[in-house]
Amino acid sequence: MKKYIYIVSLLFIIYGCSSTNMSIAPINAYLKETVKTNDSIVIITNKINNNYTLDLWKERVNIKDANPDMRESIDENPRIYEEKYWNEINEKYRNQDTDSLWLRNSLWKQKEFKNFKVKLMTEKVFPKPYLYNKYNEAMDKLPERLTFSFSEPMIYKKEFVVFAFAKTTTGRQFINPISFMIMKKEKGKWVIVKEITDGAYY
Repeated sequence: MKKYIYIVSLLFIIYGCSSTNMSIAPINAYLKETVKTNDSIVIITNKINNNYTLDLWKERVNIKDANPDMRESIDENPRIYEEKYWNEINEKYRNQDTDSLWLRNSLWKQKEFKNFKVKLMTEKVFPKPYLYNKYNEAMDKLPERLTFSFSEPMIYKKEFVVFAFAKTTTGRQFINPISFMIMKKEKGKWVIVKEITDGAYY
């Protein structure tokens, strides 16, 4: 009986670790393409609410459908968005508890980015140009670092993942997301398919 309990416990641990690795794998693949070897980066611990991605994707497709001649960064060539599949991930991943952009109780952990030199920082304390204080002043004296924030990746059509992200620096300080990423696994490797922006910045 003890042996049975041990085996079951071990399977739960292995499954939990593998599912965690699977969920973070696309983000780590994106970072590997973006971050230079040995660069030290900052990651915002607060996850971006998945609602941001879901709403932005729907909004951008609707704008394009209403204005076919718009030449902006939207989901075309080819279109990956399909209403029935969007409804599926909307039902599965929409956060019903809050509409806040930043999740306060869902945080990234250091071990999830073990292949990078990472300093974790909450969104609340990340330097902001409109909120200058002693902390910002201290950060100004340090080397400028690339900074990222991410939502949880959402599985879409069983072959894609989508997640919101923001890329900035400790010097630029604007950390709110303006886009989300669509990635696909090809030959065992996660690759970027396209980035969809909110249309405000390019």
